Order: sequence, then structure tokens, then C-alpha cells
Amino acid sequence: MIKKVDDIINTLSKESKPYQWVMQKFSDLEELKGLKLDLQTLELMGLKLALNKNNSLSLQTRNNLIKNEIFCIVDIESTGGIKSGEILEIGAVKLQNNKEISRFESLIKVEEIPEKITELTGINLEMVQNAPSLKKVLADFRLFLQDSVFVAHNVRFDYGFISKALNDCNFGILLNRRICSVEFAQTCIQSPKYNLSTLKELLGINNIHHRALSDALAATEIFKYCLSKLPFYIKTTEELIRFSKTAKIKQEETQTNLFDNVSC
Repeated sequence: MIKKVDDIINTLSKESKPYQWVMQKFSDLEELKGLKLDLQTLELMGLKLALNKNNSLSLQTRNNLIKNEIFCIVDIESTGGIKSGEILEIGAVKLQNNKEISRFESLIKVEEIPEKITELTGINLEMVQNAPSLKKVLADFRLFLQDSVFVAHNVRFDYGFISKALNDCNFGILLNRRICSVEFAQTCIQSPKYNLSTLKELLGINNIHHRALSDALAATEIFKYCLSKLPFYIKTTEELIRFSKTAKIKQEETQTNLFDNVSC
């Protein structure tokens, strides 16, 4: 599912396409068949599109300056993997121009939590007994997320899990642009490992681990640090997304003067 959506959006990240081409491509997706698609529907699912004078569509992130963009840094705790687990907690931080503008945090009612998950997160059944349902939390989270750029540490997991859950609850899939803070960190930080705990120690971030909001806050600090290391010529959101995917820069390359005082 994610790859087919990415193919469409990646095309739009490079060039404008006719309105009908865009609507047809999304209508052909199995998850969206039967939906009457228009700009408003796609925006509700997180995709910001600009309608041009020639009736073509382009991603607004192609022209949005990074300082004006809203990034939503997300973390989830779950009872297992995407195929068999359930979302247990969602935490998120919205960031604009390097300033936090809002937060989201909620446990979710589930009927069973594996012992190893309780040991890892500290969340037990008693804590979620009176928590809202998954459908209620997802509805609230979608309103919170809107069309902001979805950021997470190992974004494929969090984004994929939430998108599947939204679709299972008949809310439609996620279409938000996304950034993986692991990949972004690999372009900007020299580290032996890029898991959250290692980067937290490296950057002096002190908070509890394996709770959704706490981990989202830690990922936010990593994201902000990486933003501060961007080359001067990276100005727009799409340029940032492309840059974050270059990843895995060799350690010796990060020590060159390629980007002068703003080198990664």
C-alpha cells in the first residue's frame, strides 16, 4: 500500500500533473476505491495540493519554506507488530519554526497487553481500563495531525501502523508527507548507532523511554538538532525530505568543509 501511494506522491514532488491524472491515480488504489475523490478529500487524508492556473496539481511542500512548515513528530506504543498488534498509546508534538505549538497524548483501551510490553513500557491493563477506544483516539489524532509533515524515529513503523488502523476504522489511509528521523540523523550526526536511546545519550536528552509522548519529545529534539545542521541551500520542505533520504553519509565525509559552518 505505502509503495503505491509513494509512487504517486513522489511523482508530484518532482512535477505538476493534470487534475484528472492525480484523481485517477488515487482512485485506482485498492484502499481508496469507491471513494469520490476531490482536493478536499485528499487534504483530509493529509495531502497538501496546490491547484495551478492550467488545472494541474502540485505538492505545496515543493514551495513551502521549512520555517513555515508544520511538522508533527509522532511516536506510538503497541502490543505487537502491524499485522497482529494493536496501538496502545499515541504521543505527538507539533513544531513550526523550531517552536513547539501543540501536543497530543492518549492511551488506548485494549483487552490484552503482553507481559513483555508491560515490562518495556510500564503500561498495564489497569492503566487503559478507562482509556478511550481506538476509533475515538484516531479521530482525534487525525484532526490534530491534519496535513502536517509526519515525522517519526523509524517512520515506516509508526506511519504504517497508524495508516492501517485509520483505514481499518474507515477513516481512510494517511497521505501526509513524511520524514524518518533515523535517516535524517544519519545525514547530520556521527554516531555508532542511530536508535533513540543512543542519540538521546549523545545529545544529552534526558527523559523516560518507551512511552509515546516522551519518545516523541526526544525525537523532536533530534529533529531540531538536525534542522540546525542543514546546508544553507536547503530551503523548502521537499528539499528537506529529499536531503533526509540521502542518509548514511560516510563518517569521514561529515568532517569535510563541504558545507562550511553549517556542515552536517
